[in-house]
Amino acid sequence: MESRKVYIQAAEQISIQSPLSEQWMNEPILYHEPLVKAVNPSFRDYLAPNEARRMGNLMKRALVTSLKVLKDTGIEHPDAIITGTSIGSLDYTERLLDDLIENGEETVSPTYFMQSTHNTVGSALGIYTKTHGYNTTYSHGGISFDSALLDAWMQMCLGKIRTALVGGYDEMVDSYFELLCKAGYVGREGMVPCGEVSMSMMLNAGAPHDALCEMAGIRICYRPSLEKLRKEMDEILAQAGMSMVDISAVMTGVNGNPSHDRQYRETIVQLFPHKPLFHYKHLFGENYTVSALGTYAAAHLLKKQEIPSLIYDDDSMSVNGELNSILLLNMTESGDCSLILLKRL
Repeated sequence: MESRKVYIQAAEQISIQSPLSEQWMNEPILYHEPLVKAVNPSFRDYLAPNEARRMGNLMKRALVTSLKVLKDTGIEHPDAIITGTSIGSLDYTERLLDDLIENGEETVSPTYFMQSTHNTVGSALGIYTKTHGYNTTYSHGGISFDSALLDAWMQMCLGKIRTALVGGYDEMVDSYFELLCKAGYVGREGMVPCGEVSMSMMLNAGAPHDALCEMAGIRICYRPSLEKLRKEMDEILAQAGMSMVDISAVMTGVNGNPSHDRQYRETIVQLFPHKPLFHYKHLFGENYTVSALGTYAAAHLLKKQEIPSLIYDDDSMSVNGELNSILLLNMTESGDCSLILLKRL
């Protein structure tokens, strides 16, 4: 892989925190409910009412965060649009199936049908922005966003594209939430709430002066041994011209579920025994694509050089000096694992 630098130029979110802002850094909204829906902005500020009324919440959120990123960067037509979503337009899928049952499979709403597939968001972004380049969607469970990010990063390193709109989008409906509770994925005592995610970011292979940070590398592996994970980490650091001592902090996806957090704790003890630890799911909730919000949060922490006390993991040591790099560790219960390295400009 050629040594080309990739930057996160801008990133915006709609989540259970205040939308389209970094207010979560200073005035976070804390929840105690097991399920929390996203805090929507005023969609009419970004979308025409006659267009918005035909869209589900997932679609509107994805369009708004993406349009905000395009406006912030001044890039009207990125070379690629790459999205990650695990469960897609679940609300409209459910409505479509309800219509089929209630109407005997005879008369159904075309709107529900057209917006019920996973790649609807990516397609709509391409149509709405009149962008006709590379456009693909990843639906790989807990690493859906990570896979989209890896695709964009590899293409930029190979010189195939220079800009990419990358995002992670997932919503939640009550019926599916109940199933996830029965499976033990969310809703357990002591866990963070289940949330919703819409995060869009612009990756740029140029050198924008206003970028949030550099995306120095990414790796994805399946059920890695400790030795394999250490090797992947060493390689990602070496490629970025760094070593373990250069990592300012490690951000993990602990969520309060003992069976889920155990793999994080065991890995941290072995690989990062003397590193400051950050976490983010207590602020943004648990969701299949919440790693998108972890990446978003890390990028803004590096840009602002502010570390809110709530970001630190329990009993973590503080960052000594400036925050120069963050290594994000995402581990899923299915065994997928990703490492994302971000560097301060």
